Amino acid sequence: MNKFVKTASVVMALAVMASAQNIRIKDVASVAGVEDVQLFGYGLVVGLAGTGDRNQTVFTEQTIVNMLKNMGVELPERHIRVRNVAAVMVTGQLAPFKRKGTKFDITVNSMGDATSLEGGTLIMTPIQGADGQVYASAQGPLATGGYDLRDRGFTHIKKNHVLVGRIPGGAIVQREYQFNNMFDGSKMSMSLHSPDFTSAVSMARAINTQYGIAGLAKALDAATVELDMAKANAAGAPMEFISNVENMTFEVASQAKVVINERTGTIVAGGTVRISQVAVTHGGVKVEVVNLPEVIQPHPFTLGTTEVVPNPALIVEEKDAEMVVLDETTTVSDLAQALNSLGVTPRDVIAILQAIKEAGALHANLVLL
Repeated sequence: MNKFVKTASVVMALAVMASAQNIRIKDVASVAGVEDVQLFGYGLVVGLAGTGDRNQTVFTEQTIVNMLKNMGVELPERHIRVRNVAAVMVTGQLAPFKRKGTKFDITVNSMGDATSLEGGTLIMTPIQGADGQVYASAQGPLATGGYDLRDRGFTHIKKNHVLVGRIPGGAIVQREYQFNNMFDGSKMSMSLHSPDFTSAVSMARAINTQYGIAGLAKALDAATVELDMAKANAAGAPMEFISNVENMTFEVASQAKVVINERTGTIVAGGTVRISQVAVTHGGVKVEVVNLPEVIQPHPFTLGTTEVVPNPALIVEEKDAEMVVLDETTTVSDLAQALNSLGVTPRDVIAILQAIKEAGALHANLVLL
């Protein structure tokens, strides 16, 4: 019995049960115009135990020379050898309403040929947004969550990825991000993370029904629901109104999809997937080449030696094909149980789903990763 298909059957059955539940607005939508700002910067990590960049990484050497020159340290005109320093890129996301002086997490990524960032410390690095403005400065010790041990090139023990580290609270906001104030105008919009016309109309209807005000919410397109703040003022303070809207529930409509990752054998299907009546048969041929060596002895009273010669043999094993007929009302849960009875592997399930889709019996989008 295939445990993967059995587990998938349980997951898909839960998806069918959960598809009828209502979802909070804040879980699938957000206020338009209030988004995170992606930041990046270039810096140096110091304090490495000889695992930093080599001489081939020229920009690391140039950065060290420039930094020391700004600090009043002049170096001779020759190459320097510093193995305890690595050039890195610092990335992070500045959340909305973050005030000056508050902290947020950052990620540090190696740029050169360093072998590990374990135990290193990022020196002060300004990080900027896409507009070129510096919004924060970053500094602090890295946490890599792993190690990379080498013993003269003979022994190599590695755990996790040690060329990427994280500094919790390592960035301090220096400039507040100015976005359009959502309270300035008479309109405010909620943006769906996954655009869908049915979901947008359902959200607008739920808001109007909750407050009993016609035209308070209106679906403009598949992703945008506009709120009339002039009418919302009668329902309460703006912050209270937004809080109430975010915690309202409505029925989300999702498109039927089956997502397949052939590299890992992962299959994820939603509960809205349906399959028309179809007959499925599965069988496989296994071909194996084995080596059965033979020992050849020399003739008596000769100077020959015993030799071992290869003797390849071909073994072909064909499994008996079984057929399962699926009814027209079959759901993904029923399909998983049927395939489980065939004892197929995850990769066989992928091939069967592709064949069902080609036959026109799978009423869902088949997404291959």
